[in-house]
Amino acid sequence: MPEFFFILLIILVITIILHFAYKVRIYSSIAHLLAVNIIFLVIGTIWDNFAISRGYWSFGEGFLLGPKIGFMPIEEYLFVLIIPYSCFVIYKILEKYLK
Repeated sequence: MPEFFFILLIILVITIILHFAYKVRIYSSIAHLLAVNIIFLVIGTIWDNFAISRGYWSFGEGFLLGPKIGFMPIEEYLFVLIIPYSCFVIYKILEKYLK
């Protein structure tokens, strides 16, 4: 069963709900959104492929969907995009309501 994918999906859904419920603004434009996500994707992909190829970490095949690009499973690419988005949303919510 692809637990890693389902966990990421749950995190993404909760983050989207929080994003719209608290009406936080993270990116100033679509270009900014794309630029930030491309930077995270490039840096995360290089780092993760390097670490996986060196044996610093690995993934349990029973927890993944299966397809890989390079050394990384598809879920890891999603992780590199979803987790920073979640962190930005939480940061903006805390910044907005703890001032």
